[in-house]
Amino acid sequence: MFVVTITNGAENTVIHSDGTDRISGGKIAKSINAVDSFSFAIYPNNAGYDLLKPLTTAVKVYDESTDKDIFIGRVLKCPDSMDERGLICRKVTCEGRLGWLYDSVQPYVEYKMVGISTVLSSFLSKHNSQVGEDKRIELGQVTVTASNNYTYTANWDKTMDVIADKLIGKFGGEIQLRDKDGKVYLDYLESIGHGTDTTIELAVNLKTISREVDETAVITRLYPLGAKLTDSEKRLTIGTVNGGKDYIEDSSLVAKYGVISGTQIWDDVTLASNLLSKGKEYLKSVNRAKVQYQITALDLSRIDKSFEQFELGCWYRVKNSLMGIDEDLRIVGISIDLDNPQASQLTFGDRFETLSGFMTAKTQSLQSAIDNSEFRNRQVIDSKIENATKLITGAEGGNVILDPPTKPRRILIMDTDNIDTCKSCIQFNLKGMGFWKSSDGGSAKEGPYTKAWTIDGNLITDFITAKVLTGLKINNGSGTFSVSEDGTVVANRLSSKSADITGGTINIKTSSEKTSVIQLSHNEWTLKISPLEIRIDNSTIGGHLLFQAGAIFGDWNNEIKFQLNSNSGDITTYTDGGKKVFSVDTNGRAMTLFDENEKKAAEIESNNKTMVLYDDNGKMAVTCSGKTGDIYCNSIATANHYFD
Repeated sequence: MFVVTITNGAENTVIHSDGTDRISGGKIAKSINAVDSFSFAIYPNNAGYDLLKPLTTAVKVYDESTDKDIFIGRVLKCPDSMDERGLICRKVTCEGRLGWLYDSVQPYVEYKMVGISTVLSSFLSKHNSQVGEDKRIELGQVTVTASNNYTYTANWDKTMDVIADKLIGKFGGEIQLRDKDGKVYLDYLESIGHGTDTTIELAVNLKTISREVDETAVITRLYPLGAKLTDSEKRLTIGTVNGGKDYIEDSSLVAKYGVISGTQIWDDVTLASNLLSKGKEYLKSVNRAKVQYQITALDLSRIDKSFEQFELGCWYRVKNSLMGIDEDLRIVGISIDLDNPQASQLTFGDRFETLSGFMTAKTQSLQSAIDNSEFRNRQVIDSKIENATKLITGAEGGNVILDPPTKPRRILIMDTDNIDTCKSCIQFNLKGMGFWKSSDGGSAKEGPYTKAWTIDGNLITDFITAKVLTGLKINNGSGTFSVSEDGTVVANRLSSKSADITGGTINIKTSSEKTSVIQLSHNEWTLKISPLEIRIDNSTIGGHLLFQAGAIFGDWNNEIKFQLNSNSGDITTYTDGGKKVFSVDTNGRAMTLFDENEKKAAEIESNNKTMVLYDDNGKMAVTCSGKTGDIYCNSIATANHYFD
């Protein structure tokens, strides 16, 4: 049985257990390198119905049969609704603790010549400095390694995105959260999970199984890229050891799929011969079809302890003689139904990307190519022209069909002569032309046509390769980025490795007096400029300088240390705790010392040429007059001294 508890501050409320309130349709989903999710429905008669608060209410799911917490996280959203029967409920979505890493950002910083552990530790340290104690994550075990000559750059991205992109995306490996001694640790391992002796097979615990093969990740032409050349963004290529060609190909796959280009970067490779070897190995490894199994299996561990409970990342022997399956497979995704925990939905094998995720990866891949100088030159465009020419003029011209044969309304060009069986299709009609492939889903007859050029001038495609674009106007549709014909650029964010501005002026107008319109950052140092002030911060030492029209302030350890009034010229210094120590009255030509209670201790006035000492009650105890030489005091105690 499962126990679901929600927490608000110090208040714990059980919303699901045996014999108490219950939720409905509770499902937990887990995947490797992804944030866990938990969804359920809750009704007004449940004690926790009105206690659910997005982003603040903590949620825990405890499995009594294993004495383990199988989900720890927080409520993400909980909208309420009423159906046609008048039944009111909340549909609650929760995210696991890994989602905490989306609550922080990584300021711009470059890490050079450091190891993976150092970089990850810094990421987590910056995360912890931005969140409360309840969302802090400490560095755990790190077994993924790389040479210490990589450069890691963060640029105000979410911490989770930075870890996924700069570490997992670059070096592979898998992350997991682990509890120890009241703290949460993040492990970055080559692989999580372990082997098991539990078998999933027909007539025992296997209920359903499906198998899918994915070939969308195939690369037929690879451009291996090595370390950056000295004082340049240009990278080492294999042209000098590969007959002048900067790429290698899998000829059998080129014949099957055509040219599908891709890149892979090895920042630590400085020899072209080594780069060529690594490129060949990579091309072999990447060009395999991904196989994924969707399995519904009975978790017999709840009734028979000889069976191990299904766990993410672990390996199990899967047997199905009817489909010819008998191999060790790894769980890469798991879905647990709280109402029927025995029938877990398991995903085995390689992880498939969603369409949106796949397109995002493709976009990032293209951007990476653009960032490398090798792909800014004519060679890339020539290769695309070469590929297009082969496809258009070659023997794979396809089948041209008029549909219908008499009084046709469209022209179809397909890889077969039947629209119901083709896997690729180009369609022309009065409204434009569209391109369809089986990987787009649907059918050639009904679409969707994800790439098209319509008669109203709209071009829908993933990428555009061109030598020159003239008369260009760009608008991303949301207003956050646009380029007009007169050269005006509107952008919510600009990112550049280097930029030179020659001539002209820069005018920045802002509606807020103190909002920073210019911000420069380097490691822990930040310079912020707004219309009313200039501020220099050091996040490590908690120090900053603040320049305003009326004053200059200096802080250390987040405590004020001095103040200079630029109008009067007065200067004040402070000790730890922000208490006055010393002040100068420029106009009055006076200096004052303060005691630990910020009361006057001593004062010198240059105009009157006097010095005054004060007692603990703030009254004058000693006065010295420089003009007359007189000394006034409350009492005198002396021994063996003479007074004239």
